[in-house]
Amino acid sequence: MKYQSILGNCNETTIGGLINQCPQTSAVFQNHSLDISNDHNKTVQEAAAKAGIPGKTLCRELFDVCMEHKPLEQMETDTLLELLDTEYYTVHLEQLPALHRLARKIEAVHRATPGVPIGITRAVKQVEQILINHIEHQKDPKRSCLQHELLKLQLRGLRELTGQYKAPEAACRSWRRLYDELKSLDFSLSEQIYLERDILSPRFQA
Repeated sequence: MKYQSILGNCNETTIGGLINQCPQTSAVFQNHSLDISNDHNKTVQEAAAKAGIPGKTLCRELFDVCMEHKPLEQMETDTLLELLDTEYYTVHLEQLPALHRLARKIEAVHRATPGVPIGITRAVKQVEQILINHIEHQKDPKRSCLQHELLKLQLRGLRELTGQYKAPEAACRSWRRLYDELKSLDFSLSEQIYLERDILSPRFQA
């Protein structure tokens, strides 16, 4: 998940605004010798510059604190639904076609190489199709549950096919990138399933 989903744009979110949202973040600013009283109107990016640290470093620290004290499980339903749409559905649907093309390239170029994951092109395409079907029928609890199980089964198959996403020693850069991105996709899809099945679904059934 991108930290912007929780913090907002770090070029716009102010120290004071973020502390109002999550008071515990004040400790992060203080750890970097920032004066939260005088600097409360500074943006997070300006705060990072004043502290002499990369903006991404400060944002990641703030994000971790927010997640610790206000985890996803406690978010409002509408916020979670929006998060699923922007951080999961949209991102996955943009990512999968590129992964499919990369998988096809690896499988074609290295078809005679020991350890090449035969069938990975088809497996990635099946993940994409299951996800599309899931998004189209997410309001149908029975179909949604079935597609969650299909996604989990397909991800398990990808792990087995890639040896838990561990590329062989002789793997080229593209091959390694494919496995790294598939591992990231696996984590994100698993998180999506958890949010939908274990957090949101019980709310709608209550």
